[in-house]
Amino acid sequence: MGVKRAKDGPRAVERRERLVAAGYRAMLQSGLEGARTRDIAAEAGITVATLHYYFPTKNDLVKAVLEHTIRERMLAPLGLDADWEDGPAALRAMVDGLARQAEAEPGRFRLLSEMTWAAREDADLRAMLAAWHDDWHRTVAGWLRGGQGDGRVRRDLDPEAAAALIVYCVLGLVMRPPLPAGTGERAGAELERLLAGIGIEQAGRG
Repeated sequence: MGVKRAKDGPRAVERRERLVAAGYRAMLQSGLEGARTRDIAAEAGITVATLHYYFPTKNDLVKAVLEHTIRERMLAPLGLDADWEDGPAALRAMVDGLARQAEAEPGRFRLLSEMTWAAREDADLRAMLAAWHDDWHRTVAGWLRGGQGDGRVRRDLDPEAAAALIVYCVLGLVMRPPLPAGTGERAGAELERLLAGIGIEQAGRG
């Protein structure tokens, strides 16, 4: 017999959100493996049985926490869902914003790193991360093409390949050992200069 699932409705939505928030806090504190469903249920003010009514397995809750971590904790504060006409400015806002988040709340990026490793053995989790990365890559590539259109990004740049490099550089920036003092704060500005090819132009005039 399958596990009963909660029906849709305002109360179900509220309880799911409460459980995801409690799961996020527990996983930040104890890590992905250390967080226990009974502690998450207690923090959310419900029983373990009720938790499983909304999330039949811990893995189901982990996937919901992953979505919450990426969409609500990391991306929403950046305001990047707006229709940015200035691609380089959007890139700088992304790099600077994520660098500030990594400095202020490194736990969320540690959690994302744990989930990335767990995805190697979980096809559903891997698919969620892949979809997020694909969306992120398309967005960055679009910003680069927009910057090429108004002359602010080098026209000889391959937007798709450059977007992949930027995505992985940003991941390295936020899921890393401490950087030399002050370098993280300057990363966005330096990225803009690299994309515009200012260094090359200056070298040619030297």
